[in-house]
Amino acid sequence: MRALLSLLLFALALWPHASHAQVRKCISADGRPLYTDQKCEALGATEPQAPPTLNAGAAKDVARSNRLYMGGCTRTLQDLVFELRTAIEQGDANRLSSIYHWVDVSDATAVSVMDRLDRIAHRPLLDIQPISADPESESTITGEAGEVPRTTARRPPIGLRLEQTLPQSITPARTVLGLRRYYGCWWVTL
Repeated sequence: MRALLSLLLFALALWPHASHAQVRKCISADGRPLYTDQKCEALGATEPQAPPTLNAGAAKDVARSNRLYMGGCTRTLQDLVFELRTAIEQGDANRLSSIYHWVDVSDATAVSVMDRLDRIAHRPLLDIQPISADPESESTITGEAGEVPRTTARRPPIGLRLEQTLPQSITPARTVLGLRRYYGCWWVTL
């Protein structure tokens, strides 16, 4: 038993020791990533630049955008408009399709819807305006004190009007998207 233990200790003494070298990520001259334990300059490469830091407001917008885009749904109209604006500003038809109400859309219709969403996503966006079901939210009633303005409860909008221009043009293009509330989320329709 002692001989076995001595042999084991001797083997461990000869075992190569792991080196704890720092692994660096470098960018080669042709733009590809390069991982090494040497300095980047020694290989003719450069260290990648640190990403710019975001202010608190921009960081919040990025976090919201990532949450929505990665499988969440737009629970408020504000989130829906934010996601709509972001998809158009990025020219991302797939992102735009993530807020589209696809329920009961056939395969044949889906192709034409995607074509329209692609065209919308690639037009410069000027403005997004809500479309209300009740254009006059104020009315007047006549009483003892004369005419008194009475406000009625505001209903959520029934649609969104996109003011855009045709690509590389100043020709205006207007699109009206319908709004649907489905399973606690807001969706757009064409």
